[in-house]
Amino acid sequence: MARLEGPAMLRFIGVLMMAFAWMGASPLHADDRALLVPAVTHHPGLAAKWQDAQRRMAQDAARLAACRAEPWMCSETELRFETIVEAARTREGRARIGEINRAVNLAIRPVSDEQLFDAVDYWARPLETVAAGTGDCEDYAILKLMALQDIGIAPHDLQLMIVRDRSGRGTHAVATVRLDGRWLILDNRSFVMADLAETHYRVLAQLDRGGRRLAAITESGQASRDVM
Repeated sequence: MARLEGPAMLRFIGVLMMAFAWMGASPLHADDRALLVPAVTHHPGLAAKWQDAQRRMAQDAARLAACRAEPWMCSETELRFETIVEAARTREGRARIGEINRAVNLAIRPVSDEQLFDAVDYWARPLETVAAGTGDCEDYAILKLMALQDIGIAPHDLQLMIVRDRSGRGTHAVATVRLDGRWLILDNRSFVMADLAETHYRVLAQLDRGGRRLAAITESGQASRDVM
């Protein structure tokens, strides 16, 4: 690799810091406490799955750092990711977040893990989802979380949530982002970002940067095979 200087070095350092941030923990903010799921049971299997997802997001962020520092090294997959986040960088506030939701929803086609991997549940790394162009609900959500941090959203303002759809559509995974003190849902089922409090979702698990708000249980006491 050629020696990095000037803007290339700054871009490399910036994205590398993003990669390190994925491996860190976020503080519990005072305005989060009202959102916490009360009296639920810790689920170690989900904790391990989330930790592995964070590790792989950090690895993908490092790949993007190298790509941006030396564009000739970029793979087709990394360039596709750049296309997803490019338009969002020109926007601000809610429009910026909405652009990520829209771009990921358009770039990825919904396909179950059984069809893709012959597995009950598999959480793909973000660039793996981009390369395949397919994924299920948690794959959309994980890709959105990485893209949101890539455009500058702070890690403590991001969560992966496992929810129960009260309308009878089962267990689901969504990315959530805090904007102006309110948590917005980025759902692969919709281009509209809704306030969590105004949806028909009941929160089963909240997964933050350090897993500190991890809690998950269904009515039967078991994690649903739809997501876990």
